[in-house]
Amino acid sequence: MKPLRPQLRGLIFKLALFYVLLSLPSLILVESAILIFEFNGFMQGVEAGSLTHAAARAANDLAADWPNVPQDEERGLATWTEAWILRLQRPDGGLVEKESYILVELAADPLAAAVLAPDGRVIAQTPHEPRWQMELPGANAPEFALASASGLPQRLPGAESPYRIRRVLTPVRASDGSLRGFLFVELRLPVPWHRFLLDLSLEWPVVLGYLIVFGIASSFFLAAWVTRRLNRVARAAAAWSRGDFSDRIQDHSRDELGRLSGLLDGMALELKALMRSRAQLATLAERQRLARDLHDTVKQKAFALNMQLATARRQLNAHPVAANVAQAERLSQQIQQELVQILDELRASDAELPLTERLRRRSLEWAQVSGVILDLDIVEVQPLPAEMEEAVLRIADEALANVLRHSGADHVALTLRLDGDRLYLIIADNGLGTSGAAPSGMGLANMRERAQALPKGTFDLDSGAGQGTRVRISFSITGTTTA
Repeated sequence: MKPLRPQLRGLIFKLALFYVLLSLPSLILVESAILIFEFNGFMQGVEAGSLTHAAARAANDLAADWPNVPQDEERGLATWTEAWILRLQRPDGGLVEKESYILVELAADPLAAAVLAPDGRVIAQTPHEPRWQMELPGANAPEFALASASGLPQRLPGAESPYRIRRVLTPVRASDGSLRGFLFVELRLPVPWHRFLLDLSLEWPVVLGYLIVFGIASSFFLAAWVTRRLNRVARAAAAWSRGDFSDRIQDHSRDELGRLSGLLDGMALELKALMRSRAQLATLAERQRLARDLHDTVKQKAFALNMQLATARRQLNAHPVAANVAQAERLSQQIQQELVQILDELRASDAELPLTERLRRRSLEWAQVSGVILDLDIVEVQPLPAEMEEAVLRIADEALANVLRHSGADHVALTLRLDGDRLYLIIADNGLGTSGAAPSGMGLANMRERAQALPKGTFDLDSGAGQGTRVRISFSITGTTTA
């Protein structure tokens, strides 16, 4: 299995592309939604008359502040309009209460104002930039006459797209009622959807560059971190596919990959034990088959041959050939004896089986003899030293024998499980149990001694009158498993 190297179609490229393609539209969508909501709230205030009322109040203030010296008129009025425009753009107390911040969000110069003479001539205007071309009414526009006659602000025709444009013309009258001029104000805001196309500024290249750098850097970091850990999984899986279960992933992280690696390591241990058990069982089955075949064929024929030779020897009696027949009979007997020894060796003993299989067989044989219902929950474990396996089996035998002799139970649960580096053997019955004052017999003492002699071994007995009995031993298997 090849290591998982970064490729253009691999994890790094996909993560980078995912970040860029997801982040940029998400940013546009979220910002657009917020701006549209704020924009609609602001425009509702404008349509309700906030721009008209602001122009009317400003006309009264301008009438009082109008310069009386002609040579200072243009400069003074320009300064006044600039200050008024800035006040309208304040977040609090601006053109629309608590909504005016949208002005600077959507446009660099959302408002423009001009002071016009009674004949329509421009005296001063703000801003002074060529890119802002206010659509001033002509000198003969009817709005001049209406504003002059009524003394009230007049709304001029505006626009809806791609800019929302609203215009107001207000007469400015002196204290004696004479017409000093007109105040013209124009609101120009891009529709939020068009803002991204029409008002691209320096922030967009910065944001786009940030997204690209962030996406690529994050993708390389995550991909390298994840790929390195996946490579360990790939190497271990390749070793397992060859039958080598000594390789471990050893990823102790607590995230999803760490938990998956832990499960795979546990699976490798179980597979190793299972394959070893199957190999042992296959060897045992083959030896037993061979023993049966030898017993049913060769041994029987050797026995028949020995019987024939014995008969022939008796019939020959004192014949000179009788001595040769007697010698052949002895050789036949020796063949039978050696064949019996070979058959005994071929018949596998209980000690050659794995611990879990031996425990399962003994428990099932006990259940068959006793008639007690038995529930088995046995996990595969790696081979342990012979003395440790023997201690576990002896404790299980003694506990099951006590169930049959003393408990009167009709149901027993036997559990062998691993928890970290500790192996647990639990035998629980639903029998009569014992009182706390009941004396401990030699069997319990032997079980306790055997359990406590194991590495970090513990022995627990939980029993109460009418509540059954539960025997539990546990011990550490760290560094005790055999190859």
